[in-house]
Amino acid sequence: MTAGASETGERRHLMVEEQLVRRGIRDEDVLAAMRSVPRHLFVPAGLAPEAYADSPLPIGHGQTISQPYMVALMTSLLEVDVRSRVLEIGSGSGYQTAVLAELAGEVYSIERLVSLEEAARAALARLGYHNTHTVIGDGTQGWREEAPFDAILVAAAAPEAPPPLLEQLADGGRLVIPLGRPSRDQTLMVYERNGDSIAERSETRCRFVPLVPDKRREEGPAAVAAAPRKAAAPRPRRAPGEEVTMKTVSVGVHGRVQGVYYRASARLEGERLGLRGWAHNASDGSVALHLQGDPAAVDAMLAWCREGPPAARVSRVEVADAATDEGLSGFEVR
Repeated sequence: MTAGASETGERRHLMVEEQLVRRGIRDEDVLAAMRSVPRHLFVPAGLAPEAYADSPLPIGHGQTISQPYMVALMTSLLEVDVRSRVLEIGSGSGYQTAVLAELAGEVYSIERLVSLEEAARAALARLGYHNTHTVIGDGTQGWREEAPFDAILVAAAAPEAPPPLLEQLADGGRLVIPLGRPSRDQTLMVYERNGDSIAERSETRCRFVPLVPDKRREEGPAAVAAAPRKAAAPRPRRAPGEEVTMKTVSVGVHGRVQGVYYRASARLEGERLGLRGWAHNASDGSVALHLQGDPAAVDAMLAWCREGPPAARVSRVEVADAATDEGLSGFEVR
């Protein structure tokens, strides 16, 4: 074992003991799964040192990898074993998928965003998980072709439990899902089917990104998976022959924006949009950004800045024209 592998193994062990066991997670199988899955391989490379922190982390496109405790809690609430067929809504980075695959017989996972699904599928294959099946589609519709499921986990918040998911539960099956409004405290709910009736109970407060229906929802996951893969939310492009222009602005973002991975999330979004620039924590508690690039891409980034990552609470965004820095070659966190 290399020194790096030994270090990450120790960090995983500490994560389990300090974040999970001390908070009351007692399911030994879940704890073993959390000790086994290398979380640092499911986060952007620049955030690998933070992989075992007690918090969610941005993975791009406004999405996150959930806090380790929440992953363990939701997994334990499902009560799955090697006989279970599990449906996951929101593959994200693939980390929760891997944890479920350590416990269940088969895991079926639906992701709305093409780039995330492709990255998750590659990570799972690289780590040798052969009992996972990922697809691009509308998670609110479930996966009828593979139903019923012994357990369904939804890693995004909805106003109510989607009826198709409840319908696709096997007798005795459980659905774990956060309910509530985006950017507000939500409630983690457990639904259990007993014959034709469904019992429900609330577990704890939580906060997740919203569950977004896919506009191709009527096609179903299998049809969407067979369709050509197209990149979601592409960066703005100029028409052939259009004059190349550059827009450069300085930005001040105020509110709850430090300590919530605002800078790291901004870097991911800036890179996705093809911008050059940087993000910096200012001494007054705000985040300062320098953005330069295609005007449409800068405008898209400014729209993102007004929301930020899920844990941020933006109260004010100040924008001013700035001088272009020809020395910038990418997007940095400073």
